Order: sequence, then structure tokens, then C-alpha cells
Amino acid sequence: MQMVKSTVNIPVKLKEELNKYVKLNMVPSFSSGVNMAIEAYLKELRRIEYDRQMAEAAHDRDFIERTMDCQNEISEYESGVAGEW
Repeated sequence: MQMVKSTVNIPVKLKEELNKYVKLNMVPSFSSGVNMAIEAYLKELRRIEYDRQMAEAAHDRDFIERTMDCQNEISEYESGVAGEW
């Protein structure tokens, strides 16, 4: 993964708390902790965006029709599968 240096301003309390976890060897480094926090936050934002898109799609007749068509096609094959794969 390619890295890029960035300057950010964070509250002193957050920096101190993250440094505490670095000292406890719960986080490899300060930078690693910041990266993990950003990744977790972006994952949550992606989930929120996905939920928003699905809520919009629920009102899209064409989307519903395509989804139901796919489900009907798949159900033919699923009926022949017993239990879990």
C-alpha cells in the first residue's frame, strides 16, 4: 500500500489517548492507530451510504422488478439444494 504524508490537527486528548494505547502495545504506532481509525470511520460511512442507496432503490420500480426477476430465476436452482452448501 502506498502511503502519503499528511498533516492533521487533532485534539490533544485524542492524541494522548492514542499514545497511551501505543505504549500498552495495543496499537503498533500512532500512525497505525490513526489509519485504523480512519478505516473504521470510512467503513461506517460506506455502510450509511449503502443503506441510503438501498432506501432509494426500494422506491425504484425498475430496480424492484429486476431484483424480483433475478430472485425468481435463482429460486429454481435453490429449490434443488438441501441445507447449506
